[in-house]
Amino acid sequence: MTHFTLTVATSADGYIARATDDAPQSWASPEEQALFFRDVEAADWAIMGRHTHEAADKPHRRRIIFSTGRGGWRRPTQLWLDPRDLTPGDLAGRVAGVAPLERGLILGGTRVHDWFLAHGAIDRVNLTVEPVTFGGGLPVFSDSAGEDPVGLFTRHGFAILSEEVLNGEGTRYLELEKAVLPDGLTSEAR
Repeated sequence: MTHFTLTVATSADGYIARATDDAPQSWASPEEQALFFRDVEAADWAIMGRHTHEAADKPHRRRIIFSTGRGGWRRPTQLWLDPRDLTPGDLAGRVAGVAPLERGLILGGTRVHDWFLAHGAIDRVNLTVEPVTFGGGLPVFSDSAGEDPVGLFTRHGFAILSEEVLNGEGTRYLELEKAVLPDGLTSEAR
């Protein structure tokens, strides 16, 4: 079974970017970038939208790129898919001939996050909150513009496992997972 982790850096006011071409490395801390690359290295496949892919194209990385345009293998390790008729469970079968998908890393943007949330397929969240404000831009989820990022995830049924301050500027790093209720269901399953 595939386990999906959403790794996301946000501004303090809950945005993942000012615009589609605003790459996190231009505003995120070195500490966040180190954690991001740790997550990328640990994943079997990264899943992202076209804009996220184009902002940091890495030809050697295994990627599933969501796009409503022409699909298929554009590189030996990069599969472009239209997600509209797919479920998260379909992804492993699509890439099995290249490499197994057991640890999927969700990298964004907003519509990719929305798709995984709608399918209840975000198992874990690695959230970095940078001490900057954008006042607008691309939210984590479509329904969350300007929302506190930690509150956003707890509102969507994620429980905080750990939290730490990464640097003197106040960058916060949190690990969250789907909350499991006493009856064994996740909060998203209800």
